[in-house]
Amino acid sequence: MKACDLHLLPHFSALMTHRNVSKAAAQLGISQPSMSAALSRLRHLFGDSLLTREGNQWTPTERALALHHSFGPFLDTWLSASTRASEFDWKTESRTFDIYASDYLQFAALPRIIGKLKEIAPNLTLRMLPPRLHGGQEMLTENHIELYLGYYPDPPGSLRARYLFEEEVCCVVRQDHPVLARSWNLDAFLAYEHVDTSGHAGYFSTQIDAALRETGQLRRTGAVLSSYLAVPFVLAQSDMLAILPSSVGQALASVSKTTVLPIPLKLPKMRISMFWHERNRSDGAHAWLRNFIATELETQREPSTCQRMPAMAQAVAQ
Repeated sequence: MKACDLHLLPHFSALMTHRNVSKAAAQLGISQPSMSAALSRLRHLFGDSLLTREGNQWTPTERALALHHSFGPFLDTWLSASTRASEFDWKTESRTFDIYASDYLQFAALPRIIGKLKEIAPNLTLRMLPPRLHGGQEMLTENHIELYLGYYPDPPGSLRARYLFEEEVCCVVRQDHPVLARSWNLDAFLAYEHVDTSGHAGYFSTQIDAALRETGQLRRTGAVLSSYLAVPFVLAQSDMLAILPSSVGQALASVSKTTVLPIPLKLPKMRISMFWHERNRSDGAHAWLRNFIATELETQREPSTCQRMPAMAQAVAQ
């Protein structure tokens, strides 16, 4: 590569990161025609199309992936050393970030994030995308999203993570459920079918089943929902029960006519973290947003432990 062509490396990196001409241009602060012209020069330089369009998606060629693998470490080092944090102005930056979070986290976390974000960075927009079949890891790897908020027990080495907060879980049943008239223990917990909230990933549900297997027990699943917020309303019309994050179970108990109970089983807390792909580590705006979200959520208070409603109060509620 000629010395005069080295200035195209950041353009190549941005194109491979975003796989989108408009987003790559926005990252470098240039116009879309200028980025298109840079892509044309890169194609001529390497004798390869580099990115091919398939419908609304841009797909890198094998040659482009090999080049990116070779240039990536050099570019990361160069950008980290040469880009100052002051070059990102959160007061004027205009950008949309694609994020995945379950409806539970949109319910529990976004109210603390979006309102303040719009006050201090009015031109930044968070766009929450629905999950794809294989979940957050693939969405990050394939660059469909820039951040994933959730529970992810064993992330691959290509992802970076930052812990945000922990939350206890509780059991939820309808207010007049027959289980409330008997001793609340593991046998009662397993006597009824469960509504599972495994959604597209099921990481925490897997831990629930593993904890039960250690006791030699299994639960019966009567329904599987992808929405945490829908679960209490489904339970209100059935004899099934469910395990939910405490914030959801407690907040929706009154409106859904359900009751929260402690889990008669030793379970880990839900450990919520923020994940992103290593390709974004040198992106100043991305780094600023990550720090903003973490600062807002790391101090999130854990909801009070679910307690069984006393019999007299239960009778009144009915």
